[in-house]
Amino acid sequence: MFQRLLRLDQLHDGLRARFRLGRHELLLVCVGTEVFILDARCPHAGADLGRGSLSGYQLRCPGHGQTFDVRAAGRAGQPARYPVAYDGQWLGVEL
Repeated sequence: MFQRLLRLDQLHDGLRARFRLGRHELLLVCVGTEVFILDARCPHAGADLGRGSLSGYQLRCPGHGQTFDVRAAGRAGQPARYPVAYDGQWLGVEL
C-alpha cells in the first residue's frame, strides 16, 4: 500500500528525514537526485541512523561508528531497504 511521505518539491541533496508508519521506523535519504528509504535503526546497535552523519552515499551509525552505503541497503548486515514510490507530486513508500 502506498504511504505518502513528502512532496517532491521538498527533496534536496543531503536530506535525511525520519518517518514512523505503524511499526516501521523509516529513514529517507536523498543523495543528489537519488532517494533511498531504509530502516531508521542500525541493524547491529539499534542506534537512530537519522542522527548519523551522511557523506555522499556513506551513512555512519552514531552508536558504533560503522558506515553503511545507502545503495547497499537491504543486503546482509545492512539496514533493510524499502521501495520508493511516486504518486503525482508525492514521494512515498510501498509497505
